[in-house]
Amino acid sequence: MKCFLFFVAALSVYANALNCVEAYFKAIILEADIPGDYVLDSLYRTPKEGMESEPWFKKQYYTPGNYLPDSIVMANENKMVKKVFNFTQETTTEDGLKKIVVKNNGEFYSSVKYFAGTDSISFEYTSVDEGENFTTHGSFVLRNDSLFMDDAGHKSVLYLDSNNKNVCYDGTDPEYENFKKITFEAKGDAFHFITDSHYSVTDLFFIPLYPQEETTGIQKIRPMANIKKYQYFDLLGRPAINKHSVQIRK
Repeated sequence: MKCFLFFVAALSVYANALNCVEAYFKAIILEADIPGDYVLDSLYRTPKEGMESEPWFKKQYYTPGNYLPDSIVMANENKMVKKVFNFTQETTTEDGLKKIVVKNNGEFYSSVKYFAGTDSISFEYTSVDEGENFTTHGSFVLRNDSLFMDDAGHKSVLYLDSNNKNVCYDGTDPEYENFKKITFEAKGDAFHFITDSHYSVTDLFFIPLYPQEETTGIQKIRPMANIKKYQYFDLLGRPAINKHSVQIRK
């Protein structure tokens, strides 16, 4: 028990020591279903003024220690959808590359073949959509407070703000439609990113793969049954005064 508490404390200190680019590198590998130290807890998106889209959110539920969700709930102003998964996985190693094949209810769901180092990851990701398999390749390389990203041929560089270690940018021209400003905040051993783009503002919350009991409470923020009234919230579900917080129906 003492060893576990020491691990939790060390993870919290580690999270707070990371800058925006380093934390993003830790979180982005989840997009290719590569297991890491964190899992996505929830995502909340609000469109910018003048955009035709509407606010929506996604909440994921896990068995502690499993990086694949047991279920996902997605909702906007009009409807709520819940997907329940029955994931199984098989991990093998070939020529120094790890390969993970994921099945849902016994049917192929996705696979990823990857090599992961301390500051770089390369991968081949295959998923299924409407009965067809689609394969993409990508890599993430961390160098000198910059993250070089190649995702299915789309290349970009995430770089650190020169004056604030908790802010980073994807793109060089703020007027360009794909430019993003990303703000990072560590809350204990959890990650909070705010992505501000031309189209929307998105809050992303990541929790440790092996969360402590207090962190697990983050899963209870913004109850889905009360999605009728806008209210600002911080990472722990309390009313927040941070003007960058996303407005979410509660």
